[in-house]
Amino acid sequence: MVLIEAEPTTKQDFMLVLSRYGPIEQRIHNELLGRGFRVGVLNTMESEVRRYPGKAVLFLDDVFEALVISNLFDETLNPYAAYALAINRALLFRELNNLGYPTPDLNVALNPNVVGRVISGIGKTYMATPVASLGLDGVVTTWEGGKSVAEHRIYMANPLARINMLMKAPSKIINAQVIGNNCMGCGNLETWVLKLSRSIKCLVCTYIIGIYDSEPVILGVDPRVELTANVVEPMVNAIMRWYNDEW
Repeated sequence: MVLIEAEPTTKQDFMLVLSRYGPIEQRIHNELLGRGFRVGVLNTMESEVRRYPGKAVLFLDDVFEALVISNLFDETLNPYAAYALAINRALLFRELNNLGYPTPDLNVALNPNVVGRVISGIGKTYMATPVASLGLDGVVTTWEGGKSVAEHRIYMANPLARINMLMKAPSKIINAQVIGNNCMGCGNLETWVLKLSRSIKCLVCTYIIGIYDSEPVILGVDPRVELTANVVEPMVNAIMRWYNDEW
């Protein structure tokens, strides 16, 4: 049995801030304890989060929650800037462009009629929102279809869903997960993706990659990965290297 304290009485090396303390989270916690780290655990389903003068690893379901809570700690595994890029594709593309990475030609349309007109000009279109983690990205092939999607999004509760981000559809879409030095689903793009992850400091991240004429282009980032038994070892190693300032 592991005791979870919202406000540990002994100094911790860092905190794990969680949406839940499930079996995989427990395994990661126990592995870190077994390697000599003093790790506090804060389960947000059971306790509030306060300003904490130290480091934290955030395993939160919601990117917006992580964006806010990252500011309560001196340092987080994925920093605040990575969460900011993840909730604003326009900012992400500008940052990538400044770093020398290719970016798609982006059109932002707020009105369904404008969406239809833009898609008429582009043709087959990758239709997204500012936030990849909303799970609303998709390819539309006709302006009528895109307009219909935009009309439906008007009635969605999340206002970000109503911001349509339109770009030419890639020939292929790849979802790659980076955990420290491990790149899962990257194929022959591993070196490129790992370099990019260091550039934007999203060290535990899912990257949505579009292939245009054999060239990889980042379409979005989600600073979360699925926590499964297969990621326990790479996750623990990534946390250790981050803590020891080895990145």
